[in-house]
Amino acid sequence: MSTGLHTPLCDLLGIRLPILLAGMAQGPGTPELVAAVTRAGGLGVFGASGMTVESLERDIARARELAPDGPFGVNVQLAPPTPATGERARIVEVLKPFRRELGLPDEPAERPPAGSPVALAEAALAAGVSVIATFDDPAPVAEATLAAGAHLLPLVTTVDEAVRAVACGAAAVITQGGEAGGHRGTFGVGGAHGPVAPAVVGTIALVPQVVDAVGPDVPVVAGGGIMDGRGIVAALALGAHGVSLGTRFLASNESGAADAYAGALPGTPGERTVVTDAVTGRPARWVRNRLVDALVEARAGTLGWGQQAQLVADIRRAAAEQGRADILPMLAGQGAALSGPREPAADIVARLVREAEAALAELAARASR
Repeated sequence: MSTGLHTPLCDLLGIRLPILLAGMAQGPGTPELVAAVTRAGGLGVFGASGMTVESLERDIARARELAPDGPFGVNVQLAPPTPATGERARIVEVLKPFRRELGLPDEPAERPPAGSPVALAEAALAAGVSVIATFDDPAPVAEATLAAGAHLLPLVTTVDEAVRAVACGAAAVITQGGEAGGHRGTFGVGGAHGPVAPAVVGTIALVPQVVDAVGPDVPVVAGGGIMDGRGIVAALALGAHGVSLGTRFLASNESGAADAYAGALPGTPGERTVVTDAVTGRPARWVRNRLVDALVEARAGTLGWGQQAQLVADIRRAAAEQGRADILPMLAGQGAALSGPREPAADIVARLVREAEAALAELAARASR
């Protein structure tokens, strides 16, 4: 694919296009989607949160079968647990009507333990991935990543976090603008100093500040609200060398997102999303629906990051299987309304490139008038 979008990030990561798949855990980020984005010229990135070491190794092997030349990345969530802010009995009572609608018992079953973030990162490096992306402070995996000759790409939500990431050896940083779907990557939420409010600086304000702070030798990847070629061109104009997209790929054929999930996105304007910790115990941007609104409005607190998600895990599975978008917890950014119908990830990448090149041509034409 011939394109004028080549940037230094492409040379750093060994990719043709400065387009990264955001690490989407718990279903959407399948090996097929990761491989498809890589084959299309970008960087496919796994979301490893909640996986066992064995399942991550299996998924990496599958992606390598589909895209033997790679490269791939793995995102590990290093966020520490957070303390409970509510009582289990009260939260279970809020969820009970939804569980019964789905034919689930009032109390969820225990889930098998996931691999530790450090163990997942080490397994990914042993499997030969070339990028470790991180959620929260990257220090716990920085040394192992650099020793393996891989690139460290931390997710950052503030200028201070970007500077700290570079000090840890980051080859590039991924900004998470306030518009982004998914869990907020703000360092230290629930850490040793207790819970803090998540950073929600918008992409258009965050990217140029981070670019200036880290300097010209550290590529910045923009994430948050970018859904089409216009967004890519805007990010490049702000000084970014690439983009990270999650919500845009939820409706790809290779995505593990349920049809009800993918089908709900085009009808979801930005104001129908909300950042709340009520679903999983850590602030994240969710599509507002009956379940999310009930948890938010109940003000029942949570069992904390690491525990609260267990209360909704089987709801998530059952609602997806039953096509219940009104009950299904759905992470998505404020650009969800720009989603399209199901189509191959390669077609999405190709369209992004065409749109970006058309936007650049239009800008050049305007300048010459």
